[in-house]
Amino acid sequence: MAASTSTPLVSWRLEDGGRSTWALVWSCLVTIFACTWTVLHLNLPRRNSPTVRIILANFSYWLLAIFFPEYVFVHASYGLYRAMLLKQVCNQAQKTRYLELVDRDSWLSKRASPLEHVQNQDPAEPHLFRTEWTLRKCFCILAGGLALQTQDGWIYVLRRSDMQLFIQAGIIEDVDFHDRDVEDRAKSDSLGKIFTVIQTVWFLVNMIARWANALPVAPIELATVAYIACGLLMYATWWYKPKGMAAPITIYVRCDREDMPTHLLDHISTNSHGWVHIRAQIKKATVLSVFTQTVRFFFEATRITEDGVNDDVPYTSLYKPSHGCIVTAINTFVAFLYCGIHLAG
Repeated sequence: MAASTSTPLVSWRLEDGGRSTWALVWSCLVTIFACTWTVLHLNLPRRNSPTVRIILANFSYWLLAIFFPEYVFVHASYGLYRAMLLKQVCNQAQKTRYLELVDRDSWLSKRASPLEHVQNQDPAEPHLFRTEWTLRKCFCILAGGLALQTQDGWIYVLRRSDMQLFIQAGIIEDVDFHDRDVEDRAKSDSLGKIFTVIQTVWFLVNMIARWANALPVAPIELATVAYIACGLLMYATWWYKPKGMAAPITIYVRCDREDMPTHLLDHISTNSHGWVHIRAQIKKATVLSVFTQTVRFFFEATRITEDGVNDDVPYTSLYKPSHGCIVTAINTFVAFLYCGIHLAG
């Protein structure tokens, strides 16, 4: 009978001059933890949310990244697409607001543009104003990181569907907060990112060295490479999203809540969780409420869209079929990449 050519199975190995099974498993687990925990950029919790609920929500999303990292990347890619659309909407609304308030023929208006643009500008052509709605600001808004506070102590966390109306009403402008304000509030966790980079590079170098020397590679190591690939892609997708913000950036409005324009109050009345008073107490966490919120979080995490249907109304004119095809192609590639690496093991 011909000898079998299959690779024999190796049992648990202790330290015997080579690499032990424990060292192999520990290295893979540490790398997977680094690529799934430090990469997560979660949205801000509500002002009156209990601490236990916040911790459980973060832990639940980390478990989602452990078991379905390709889905977390899909969620992140759609978040990047929404931030790009929100940037276009905010910039266009800001330009419209400036054109309504500023005389295009005034000295100050012309001073904002280069001389050659002013000399060669067609009188019928609208003046191009420089706006500063960046991706970092838009990611901050999508994460619930921008809020209004009225004089009577009410705080309203802005949604992306609110931005166009509030900018056109002159309540919010692009100069009200800057990228540095977002970076100051966000916890960049530089030490964690440095550890992740070092651990990932060391693991990949070790894998390449074993392949180059025709040494065996364990299936768990290939699975770890799949997590590294998804982690790097999520890092790139969430590059401008703030991480670890505990409280939103507050813009103070010089009026009471009831004195705001009627059309704005009618619009934000659809947001049942929008208004919170500054003196609101943190809700008490019971076992039933924490369990309910955890189950609700998992149901909400399975939805690609972060907002309701009405929240997409200001953005329907910006959607293009080509954009959807590109996003779908990228997500499909990542899903096949992750599954293909696992199948190779």
